[in-house]
Amino acid sequence: MQSQPSPADAPEDMDLRGRIFTDLDRLAFALEMEAAEHLEHGRAAEYQRAQERRLGVRLAQRLVSGVPADEVNARMERWEGGYDRRLGVVA
Repeated sequence: MQSQPSPADAPEDMDLRGRIFTDLDRLAFALEMEAAEHLEHGRAAEYQRAQERRLGVRLAQRLVSGVPADEVNARMERWEGGYDRRLGVVA
């Protein structure tokens, strides 16, 4: 199974991708609720950190679902060569 979905994905791959997407959605919801608690208690810095984590989870959701997004795909493309060099991948 590739990280990006394709029309040729096997049903079990599509099911797994759906479960991962849902798990990430639950995590984003939990982080949103934590952020709201921080805001209620006047903890602005903690609120901001929780929101940033939540947005990171949403980016992961886009990657798993294959929804193209510059904030995901453009970043990955920009640093792809550096990542490959780090792993010793020869192009």
